[in-house]
Amino acid sequence: MFPFLKKLLANTPMNKSTSAYEFALEKITLPPTPLVLDLGSGQGTGTAYLSRALSGANIIGLDATYDCLNWETLATGAGHVSFVQGDAREMPLAGERFDALFAVMTFHCLPEPERVFQEMARLLLPGGVLVIADVDGHHWMARPFEWVEHLAISPITRAYTEEAFHQLAIKAGLTHISVYSRPNRKSFMMWFVAYKETDRAT
Repeated sequence: MFPFLKKLLANTPMNKSTSAYEFALEKITLPPTPLVLDLGSGQGTGTAYLSRALSGANIIGLDATYDCLNWETLATGAGHVSFVQGDAREMPLAGERFDALFAVMTFHCLPEPERVFQEMARLLLPGGVLVIADVDGHHWMARPFEWVEHLAISPITRAYTEEAFHQLAIKAGLTHISVYSRPNRKSFMMWFVAYKETDRAT
């Protein structure tokens, strides 16, 4: 993807919106002071929103590049916010640390999806939650979305179905899977939620 195009798209209303994070937080429960990873943080808008919505949380935003990140424009909350540069297939973070991992409008453009799921599962604490908010592969908008992305942004873009996410999650050892959509709204978004199983007593 051309850097100038990535910066241009980062400033669209859709990419600045935090409504996908807000909807996701209504569906999960987190501890009082969670450690949260925002995968594909881009310009940092969603990461900053999480720091405001989750009082006292520590939030880390991870992206492959800092090209779109602009610290000066971010309105962060009381908790600690930091950003890390890294590849989603091999994230430079210690395992079993995070209470929650968000991937909002990110997963569709990541290579080696099975490997990324394994990495996300590795980072979660037992009982931690994975939230993916992305284009629903069953929605009629999925194919046009892929076509535009293939032409202008990335040839590997794929709008995943809930069945595809389910298979990836099971292979990664995640469980208690739920899928959500906004009721009574014409939305092409899907929220996929899965948990890392808690340690069983031996």
